[in-house]
Amino acid sequence: MFNEERKIIHVVVNTHWDREWVYPFEETRLLLVDFMDALLDLLEKDKELKYFTMDSQTVCIEDYLELRPENRGRIEKLVKEGRLLIGPWYTLPEEFIVNGESLVRNLLIGHKVASSFGRVFKVGYTPFSYGQTSQMPQIYNGFGIDTIIFYRGINTPKSEFIFIGPDGSKLLGMRFGCLSRFSYYIYIYRVLRYGSDDVYAFYDWDRGAGPFRLASVSRPRAHYYITDPSHKMWNVKPIKEQLKKLITDESKHFTTPHICCMEGFDSSSPDEKESEILRLCQEIMPEHEFRFSNLEDYMNELKKVVKEPCIIRGESRDPGATGKWTHLMGDVISARVRVKQANHKAELILQRGAEPWSAIANLLGKEYFRRAFERAWKLLLQNHPHDTITGGGVDQIEKDALNRADQVSIISDGLMRRALQYIFSQINLASVPVRESVLILFNPSPFARSDVLSTYIDLPEKMGYECCELVELETGQSVPMVVQQEFEFGNLVRNLQDISIELRSKRLLTHILAEDIPPMGYKTYHIKPSEAYPGLEGDNIFKNPFTLENEYMIVTINGDGTFNLTHKESGKTYTNLHYFEDTGETGHSWIHMEPDENETIYSLGVPATITVEVNNPLLARVRIDYKISIPVGLEREINELDREAEKNHTRRSKERVPLEISSWLTLKRSSRILEVSTKVINRSKNHRLRVVFPTGLSNASYSNAEVAFDVVSRPIKITKESPYYGKPNPQYPMYRFVDLSDGENGFAVINNSGLREYEVPDEPSRPIAITLFRAFTFRNAPIFGRWDVYPEMELSQCLGELNFSYAIYPHRGDWKNGVIWESEKFNIPIEPTQAGPLYRGSLPTKLSFLEIESGLLQLTALKMSEEKDKTLVVRFYNPSEEEVDTCIKFFAQPLRVDIVNMEEKPIKSLPIDNRKVRLKVGTKKIITLRVEF
Repeated sequence: MFNEERKIIHVVVNTHWDREWVYPFEETRLLLVDFMDALLDLLEKDKELKYFTMDSQTVCIEDYLELRPENRGRIEKLVKEGRLLIGPWYTLPEEFIVNGESLVRNLLIGHKVASSFGRVFKVGYTPFSYGQTSQMPQIYNGFGIDTIIFYRGINTPKSEFIFIGPDGSKLLGMRFGCLSRFSYYIYIYRVLRYGSDDVYAFYDWDRGAGPFRLASVSRPRAHYYITDPSHKMWNVKPIKEQLKKLITDESKHFTTPHICCMEGFDSSSPDEKESEILRLCQEIMPEHEFRFSNLEDYMNELKKVVKEPCIIRGESRDPGATGKWTHLMGDVISARVRVKQANHKAELILQRGAEPWSAIANLLGKEYFRRAFERAWKLLLQNHPHDTITGGGVDQIEKDALNRADQVSIISDGLMRRALQYIFSQINLASVPVRESVLILFNPSPFARSDVLSTYIDLPEKMGYECCELVELETGQSVPMVVQQEFEFGNLVRNLQDISIELRSKRLLTHILAEDIPPMGYKTYHIKPSEAYPGLEGDNIFKNPFTLENEYMIVTINGDGTFNLTHKESGKTYTNLHYFEDTGETGHSWIHMEPDENETIYSLGVPATITVEVNNPLLARVRIDYKISIPVGLEREINELDREAEKNHTRRSKERVPLEISSWLTLKRSSRILEVSTKVINRSKNHRLRVVFPTGLSNASYSNAEVAFDVVSRPIKITKESPYYGKPNPQYPMYRFVDLSDGENGFAVINNSGLREYEVPDEPSRPIAITLFRAFTFRNAPIFGRWDVYPEMELSQCLGELNFSYAIYPHRGDWKNGVIWESEKFNIPIEPTQAGPLYRGSLPTKLSFLEIESGLLQLTALKMSEEKDKTLVVRFYNPSEEEVDTCIKFFAQPLRVDIVNMEEKPIKSLPIDNRKVRLKVGTKKIITLRVEF
């Protein structure tokens, strides 16, 4: 029945602009130019069209102005007038693949770009992510945003809700109604201008709009483009019934008189008759109010009238709201793994390598290269749009994303080298003879670290070196060292004021035991000439038969390549760890599906070849080679254009190819983790490969995994109350680790190679299954109800060589017992450097620049303030449910220390006591400090 209550229809004219998806970026940008040209003309011409929402991003404005720089003034005017709404994001990220710091910087740069045009759109408009990570309330609050709008991963009975984060931060939320972000566009606009609300309609050639395409056989995928888009109808007759239908259907979701109706679609331009359409709606239905609105105004109205909205807490990844409009599509976390791997590497070298050391070097007097950091950050964030980082676009997008990630890593490496070189130049090395050299180890963590490091040491020709020993400069103590290999090596010496010159050396591949490297600091070692390499006491790590052992664990390798691990502290043994599971895949970027006639193949019981490659008292490395026969692909794969995602009539092929896997197990002295690197040669298509660790922790009820600024607990048992009950694919996202604990013992899998998906099936063995890759035929759905198949695009099949790195950490108790520390150490290694002495520095040979007291707090940023040099911004968070008392120690006396929000605006000042500040960090709190020197 039609709802007679007076409604206020907020018509939000907008677009959802995918920077790259159906087309690669540069092709999409040409469409963007056409779109923006027409938009600016329309907004300037039609003053009744009050607002246009630019999809909450700003990068598209930069993309446009690179080709149309003359239009910057026009954009600034419209933004300042509040008619063109841009920001708060820079790009539109998928929240579960990137880390928390990337989300913050995306908003920070988005604010900066939008502010440069005059105004920031302050609404948490986040419909692009496949679900919402738990800390979005606190992140948005950190930018003065108290609202959120999305529709994937939420299954509330009504539209309005309160989203409460784990720290208690709150957002007033709104999910869209029955047609998500397309309601007005489909119900009203398409009926009026194109005669139908059927999104599955076919194009009528006789419309007369001049469809045009490139027809060469070399371009079989070339789309038609309309030459004259003005060929539209004015189909008024059905609009009254359509308006009744719109209001009736949407009123089932919205509990207040205010209904948000989105006028826009993916990459859609506003119509030149938007104002006339709105007037028509008002004339046809005067009992309701129709107004051009924007999401800021809508949420402000909602704040005034909403009563008793429902409450949601924690991450929003509910698969219950299924359908073409609101499906979670959460399996994007395992698509196109190479993109995720490259992003992980780029994130960490920029965030925890280049930025911190460059900020510290600035405090010592070096320029902070802001333009280079801006370049690196924007390139990184341009890889984070949801269709890029997830792997949902065409193959060229993967190529472009890998290139961007490489550029970020290259820039970051260069910036870090410059910073570390400057810090080195400030160290007092007066005790080191000019013919000799030093090894300086830089610790990127805010706590002291010890580790067995592998590094090359060069012994320059004619400098008196036959052999060498490594000595701590501060104490004169000899350092345990193993020389695995030595060879002649010619390296380049770069001098911008001279030609490049060769340095000839004897190069040593060494393993050293580095102990007590100061927090966020360095330690200097003298590479002293000697007649022989020093001996090393202690037993070798590898012991026959096929056993590795150190102070904390015993690892025994089985004939099929699995291994048993005994944790010495608890006495618990984990058996048959690390086997491989290969299953069929008929899904696509967004959804994992298995063939109707599936076959799952395991490496269990298949003989493996085991080889000892390195063995000494500091580390042992064992290679395990597996060769498994798997189907080459699929039979009866559906390749026709019309293919609904839920249809599946396939089976794995009978033809077989070898799946070659090599894994290297590395155990180091005094290490609590077993490191694993795995290389896969993939010759097969349409399959998923996972590595499985049966933990045997049968009483574990939850998995605990790191996500953005949080560690989330997820139930293992799927009960009738669970949103996953009866649903496929209970795979979950992680960032660096997933952990199981039965309360007494725990088992963590840590990864440092961009692996984002895990599953813990409800089985007595409580296996942790980590997805290494998911290979699929690329399909795209630019037209609703049709899945275009692109068999020629093979990058989604992950063919060729793939490399992964992960580690196993058995422990007592739960994840709070060292998992954060071990994840930090495994992902962010100590950086060794070698140098010849300078005699101009005054810094000591061992120094900590920053220390955070607590084993739980996690550093995510150490950077220069956005406003000025010699002012650090330090961000860290408490992932636990306990309040943490901490002390932050600095290497020098700060002038001022403030707690600031994520926009770096001050909240309160902290007292400074002898280069220290003390504070309490609440449950799940993210803290940002601004420290002025």
